[in-house]
Amino acid sequence: MVKSKIYYHVFDIKTIENINKLKNNGYIGELNGPLGSGKESYVFYSENHIGKPVAVKIHRHTIDTFKSIPTYLKLRGKDSKGFIRRIDDWTRYEFEFLSKAYSIGIKCPAPHRREGNVIVMDFIGKDGIPADLLINKETVEERWYKKTIDSIILMAKNRIIHGDLSPYNIMVMDDELYFIDFSQALAFSNNTISYLIRDIRNINDWFAKRGIKDIIDENEIMNRV
Repeated sequence: MVKSKIYYHVFDIKTIENINKLKNNGYIGELNGPLGSGKESYVFYSENHIGKPVAVKIHRHTIDTFKSIPTYLKLRGKDSKGFIRRIDDWTRYEFEFLSKAYSIGIKCPAPHRREGNVIVMDFIGKDGIPADLLINKETVEERWYKKTIDSIILMAKNRIIHGDLSPYNIMVMDDELYFIDFSQALAFSNNTISYLIRDIRNINDWFAKRGIKDIIDENEIMNRV
């Protein structure tokens, strides 16, 4: 059962309509959680009509503090008018980039369905408990760093930039790394290359601070893109 305080933060009339459509079509059941929250969204646990665990991400229609949304929509070639439409477009782009990343072999939650401001995707975790975030790991391994860089390069070669990559947006389960939260993803271009460089620097800096010695120079990484 969703707690009442969370309910009033997340579930406006339009969002409830979107949730009911997903329920009626078997994509989700009752929502439990939230599992996590950010300044623009909440993630809940649910199960679909065959009992498969899913994560349900809801972008809040009521948010008025996330000032970067118009900038990102312009970089994506769209500047929607109206707050609800802007949030729904924001959600649609996240679903599209998540879908593309998954289709090229990036380890990330498999996307199932989007309805307005709601995304249904694979749940990364076990027994209703989400997998740990990379930031919380006491020890890190060099192969994790290499896998992360290889994934950044693969995405860039396919014109995808995560846009907000950090150890807070990477989950670890069964020794596999999963990229999550593609809400700030962008198509790779001359106008967005700075976001790719920022992702690379974030990852290089964090792994270096955690003791990984063979950090690849960002210029070398860019040359491999």
